[in-house]
Amino acid sequence: MARFSPTRLVAAAALAGALAAAPALAQDAHIHFGSTSVAFIGSVNWGGGTLDFQGRHIGLKVSGLGVGAIGASHFRAEGDVYHLHHAHDIFGTYAVLNAQATAGRGAGVIDMQNEHGVEIRARSASSGLELSLAPTGMLIQPR
Repeated sequence: MARFSPTRLVAAAALAGALAAAPALAQDAHIHFGSTSVAFIGSVNWGGGTLDFQGRHIGLKVSGLGVGAIGASHFRAEGDVYHLHHAHDIFGTYAVLNAQATAGRGAGVIDMQNEHGVEIRARSASSGLELSLAPTGMLIQPR
C-alpha cells in the first residue's frame, strides 16, 4: 500500500498545475502532400500538395533524395504545421529520418523541420514495395 505524505501531495499538485498552465503548441496551418518514390540504392521522390494558411490554399512542389533504399512506393500525408509566421517560410529543405518498410499498404507519422524552424507533423499512408533505412531530405518549393 502506497503512502502519501503531505510533501508528495503538494509536489503532485504543483506539477499538475504547472502542466495545466503550460502553453499548448498552436497549429498555424494545415498541409496535404504526396510523393512517388523510385529507389535502387539511391532514391528519388517527386510530388506536390497544398498548404492551407490564413484562408489561402498555396500549391506546393515536393521533391527529395535519399540513400540506402530499394523499391517503389507512393505516399500521401496530411498534418499540421507549426511555427509558420509567413507563408513563404514553408518553403525550404526539411530533414527527415526515414526508417520504413512498405509492402502493400502502410501508415506512419512524419515529423520534420526546415531551416526556418517550421515544423510539419503529419500522418501518412503509403502503398507499394520499398525498404529504406536512410536519412532523407525533402525540398518544398512553390508550385
